[in-house]
Amino acid sequence: MRGTIIRRILQGAGKLLRDQRGNAFMLTAAAVVPLIGIVGSAVDIGRAYMTQLRLQQACDAGVLAGRRAMAAGTYDDAAEAEANKMFNFNFPAGIYGSSGLSFDSEPSGTSDVAGTAHATLPTALMYIFGKDQFALTANCTAKLEISNVDVMLVLDVTGSMASKANKKDSDTKIEALRKAAKDFFATLTDADIGDGRLRFGVVPYSSSVNVGQILYDADSTWLSATDLLPSRTYRGSSVEERCTGKGKNKKCRDVTVYEYRYENRDFPVGSLEPGDELTFDTGEGGANVTVAWDGCIIERQTTDFAADKTAPDTAYDMDIDMVPTSDDATKWKLFLPAFTYDRQQTSARTWSFDAGDDDESFAEVGGDTAACPVAAMKLTEMTKADKSTFDDYIDNLQPKGFTYHDAGMAWGARLMSPTGLFASENATAENDRPISRHVIFMTDGDMKTPPSNLSHQGQESSMPRIGATGKNQESDAIARHNNRFRQLCERAKKKNITIWVVSFGVGSNTNLDSCATSKKAYEASDSDELNEKFQSIARQISKLRLSQ
Repeated sequence: MRGTIIRRILQGAGKLLRDQRGNAFMLTAAAVVPLIGIVGSAVDIGRAYMTQLRLQQACDAGVLAGRRAMAAGTYDDAAEAEANKMFNFNFPAGIYGSSGLSFDSEPSGTSDVAGTAHATLPTALMYIFGKDQFALTANCTAKLEISNVDVMLVLDVTGSMASKANKKDSDTKIEALRKAAKDFFATLTDADIGDGRLRFGVVPYSSSVNVGQILYDADSTWLSATDLLPSRTYRGSSVEERCTGKGKNKKCRDVTVYEYRYENRDFPVGSLEPGDELTFDTGEGGANVTVAWDGCIIERQTTDFAADKTAPDTAYDMDIDMVPTSDDATKWKLFLPAFTYDRQQTSARTWSFDAGDDDESFAEVGGDTAACPVAAMKLTEMTKADKSTFDDYIDNLQPKGFTYHDAGMAWGARLMSPTGLFASENATAENDRPISRHVIFMTDGDMKTPPSNLSHQGQESSMPRIGATGKNQESDAIARHNNRFRQLCERAKKKNITIWVVSFGVGSNTNLDSCATSKKAYEASDSDELNEKFQSIARQISKLRLSQ
């Protein structure tokens, strides 16, 4: 009996061992716990990865915005606010269920902005195994970098710059320009240059441009030894009785009357350097007049062409690359208002008048209208250490004279062209990398070119050079100067020079818009906007990159 029970137990146990029904259920039950761990970790780690990536992107965006908003290399509250705004836009509070969000940014070194972002992400499943959250951190740094950059500031310093852009502005336009230019310099020189090269040049312009020293230093023979100007020659004097009133009120006196012949005179100036003095007998009664040449020039030979025509090859003043030869027509002449007289007609003429009278028909050309601006600055390699030198130069800019945009553009292009007067300096950099070339052209108004004014094109009413004629001579002169300006802009752009145009205190116009490289024309209504436009240009010229 006992043996039968044991045998039956053994038989039952054998059947149970051989029976596979229900095994899958048991195995599944056994695998549930590790399976939850695997799936949970995949889900939570994936969420953490996406959140970390988004946090890093927001951090990067924040420091880039902060660095972009820096003015003159100063990371102030406004720049920090821009960084925070951009970070919060890219990483809204509570995204992916995160909490404990923070973002801090600060200047790093002289030109960088560094940031750190933190966030806490709760787990969805891994808390079962004791992991209830992820502590996420992102570090980021934005750098402003420059490789090889040439910048030429072509600045309108005409008389209207002495006024304010609007009644609410605290600064005059020239004061606003000085600040914007200095901050522009600071922003670019604060950038990380590395083994690159950053050069600055400045061409202040009004009635003419002051490039005499630059030309003299390059080759004194580029300046003509003679100077043909509308002037006068003393012919003698006589004493005449002049009376006023009638009857008992009649009064007479003897006056000395001087006689002059108003004509074109070819003055021998020799080889002259700015600051050297010249003496000629164009004064009252043939007296000698002595003045020092300031350095402004009159353009070389030109051929007149209409406002809707293309400049001919013989218009040497329109050539931004031609190097002067022995031919005097290819050389520049001296701008000498003290010896220039407006005779209001193109033919020579003799005239007598009292020495004390002011005859506007034969007036000396000078003062604030025939203005010679501060000497231009040739492209020069500069760093942050040169800020005081640059600032002092900009502070010397003074507003006077009429507006000749073509004078400024011609010399901005000439001093920068890689194939012209200074090709040996401009064509390549020592590191053999490409050079990015930029003209920043700022003006506060339209062309204003009175034919009676002595300008870089001489004195049109007495010695026509650009061909402005007729009853509407002044408007014709403006149209012709604008045509020259536009063509000079196109010639500069063909040299791969980017032209940025900033209209200050006035709206832009078709001439300025067409001069600018595509989408590079700006308008500024007050001093703050002018500074902002200059800063925007500086940021676009340099390159922002992430270094972390």
